[in-house]
Amino acid sequence: MAKSGKSKAKATKTFLKKGLLDGQIKNRHKARDFKQKVQGRAVKRNKGYAGKPVAGEEEEEEDEDAPPAPKDSDDESDDDEPGLDAVMDGEGMDEDEELEDDDLAGLDSDEDSPTSNLQHVEDLKALALKDPEFFKYLQENDAELLDFDGEGSAADDSEAGSEGGGEEEDDDDESDVEMEESGKKGKGKAKEVKVKAVPVLTKEILRSWQKGILETRSIRSLRKLLLAFRSAASAGGSEKEGGERWEIQSATVFNKLIVTTLKYTPVVLAQLVPFKEANGKFKLSSNTKQYATAQRLIKSYFVSLQSLLNSVASDSGIPALAVTESAKLVPWIVGNRKVARGWVKLLLGVYDSAADEVRVAAFIALRKLAVAADHSLRESVLKGVYATLLASFRATSIYTLPTLNLMKNSASALFVLPGKQESEMSYQLTFGYIRMLAILLRKGVKEGSKDAFKSVYNWQFVHAIDFWSLVLSEACDKERVQQHGQNPLQQLLYPLIQVALGAIRLVPTSRYYPLRFHLIRSLLRIVQRTGTYIPLSTPLFEILDSPDLSKRSKPSTLKPLDWEYYIRCPASYLKTRVYADGLADELVYLLTEYYGTLSTSIAFPELVLPAIVSLKRHAKKTGQARLGSQIKVLVEKLEANAKWIEERREKIEFAPNKRDKVERFLQGDDGASAPLGAHLRLQKKMRDQKRVTLEKAAMGDGEDL
Repeated sequence: MAKSGKSKAKATKTFLKKGLLDGQIKNRHKARDFKQKVQGRAVKRNKGYAGKPVAGEEEEEEDEDAPPAPKDSDDESDDDEPGLDAVMDGEGMDEDEELEDDDLAGLDSDEDSPTSNLQHVEDLKALALKDPEFFKYLQENDAELLDFDGEGSAADDSEAGSEGGGEEEDDDDESDVEMEESGKKGKGKAKEVKVKAVPVLTKEILRSWQKGILETRSIRSLRKLLLAFRSAASAGGSEKEGGERWEIQSATVFNKLIVTTLKYTPVVLAQLVPFKEANGKFKLSSNTKQYATAQRLIKSYFVSLQSLLNSVASDSGIPALAVTESAKLVPWIVGNRKVARGWVKLLLGVYDSAADEVRVAAFIALRKLAVAADHSLRESVLKGVYATLLASFRATSIYTLPTLNLMKNSASALFVLPGKQESEMSYQLTFGYIRMLAILLRKGVKEGSKDAFKSVYNWQFVHAIDFWSLVLSEACDKERVQQHGQNPLQQLLYPLIQVALGAIRLVPTSRYYPLRFHLIRSLLRIVQRTGTYIPLSTPLFEILDSPDLSKRSKPSTLKPLDWEYYIRCPASYLKTRVYADGLADELVYLLTEYYGTLSTSIAFPELVLPAIVSLKRHAKKTGQARLGSQIKVLVEKLEANAKWIEERREKIEFAPNKRDKVERFLQGDDGASAPLGAHLRLQKKMRDQKRVTLEKAAMGDGEDL
């Protein structure tokens, strides 16, 4: 043992004398740096996968720099509760997930499968059955492409002649790539490279690509088409080295190129990588060489598509067509997470800022992807849509409110997708978002500061309540529950109702009566769709006791106030007759609509009795003659409807404890035959006519509300 120890010590001294220690340390550092570089690349590719640590020292450093573990949601303190904007930070798509373009080099080596004349005719017939929309487009715009010569010689010769220039350009492209590579291998040595003139894209060249795609599903023709598409998409923008392949001098050729690329790409991919669809899900083989080729084509396609949508106007018709046609590529991108996330990010940008036609197309594409996607990608879609909605809610005006309503109505459909997994995910996300609203409300109640009130009394909070009332009303609709059973979202009705009622009582001043009306309408939708009883008469009767309706108001020449576009009454309207009259009209209408929803309930006479007594008392003491007359009419209709229900209750033969029979009382009757229902229809017509007049007057102001 002693001899062995002496030999080791001697070897160590010899090693140090030779100066090999420094070299050994440097080699180890180089190996560590290389492993870290490889690990960093893996993290960038897999977003969240961090590999194994290199050594023990790196593990300790990583632990020191790592962010603290998130706190449990139940231990969250009030001081750290952010506003609705801050709470949603990070809920959208990742900003650093940018697609890199593919030069599509090497795809020409794949030989196109030869197609006989008879087979080509059969392919066209199959295309007419499988994609009738695309076949109709060909008949209307490129009918000559469908006229196939039986012998095929003339068509082949003309195609070869027209494609000759294209093949030459491919050779030039390859030579350009070789020259670039040789330049890189020169290690800084100056070399003169002759820059070749950019070829001009003509109708004849484009037509040859179309024929190649239709007749042989040519990958070579699609590659040329995508390279020209990249040139068209990047025209006028920043051009990367080697990125500009074709020069487009004609607007007609530009439009034809865009339309051809958008419509022909799905046709080639369907032939290259076939798929099967079942209930919105797609099945295809992803471990083949053809699938890898398709992914390269798709990557180049979407990079160019993003550049195109950033450079064209939303009302030009191109964005709507681009979004609609790109949705046909869902079967091939749903398995490529990076491309799919980039496309979702692109769709959300269009959904937020484009014209209504483009928004609808973006929603349809998002829904198609959400149905076909897995759990993780579907969650990203839903989170991104809600984050986009919240960002749009801040800018509410007479001009944007119709668009916001369109966005809310469409986005709500994504949270009620059929399926058990979809319902469970919607429940988890909806629970978290409603809890955010509850946190903001609790902060306002506890702190009582001006900033805390502002975090609740704003358009974002009001629209969020309205959006979730749309989601829950659709998911828990009475007819839907009868057909498909109870939805997990049914459990979230009570929390949302409590948050809305708490927000109504937070600042009970007359200036915020418009906000109260907005929240009551959202809750009224839940009553109408789900049959859930909500005591909305209480916050409405509180307005009857306010000084605005119990005392005389000062005259004013202001125009009537449209309650749809305000959450806070302008200071110039306070204590004026215009505001009092508008308040009375809105109050009486909401009372009529609320009790009209309950007009077929078997308990209607008992429900309406306290309201009739209170309304009669207010009609006598109110100082507003207009309000007094409206209340008298409402009381008459309530009493008539109560009598109508009592007459029908006399014919029943079951006790109140028979819940199933009680719920089926007047089932199928929408209330149109009830006295209060007929009165409500008349009031709606008059209200719609009045709103048209108010909107025309408000459009002249165009102020943010």
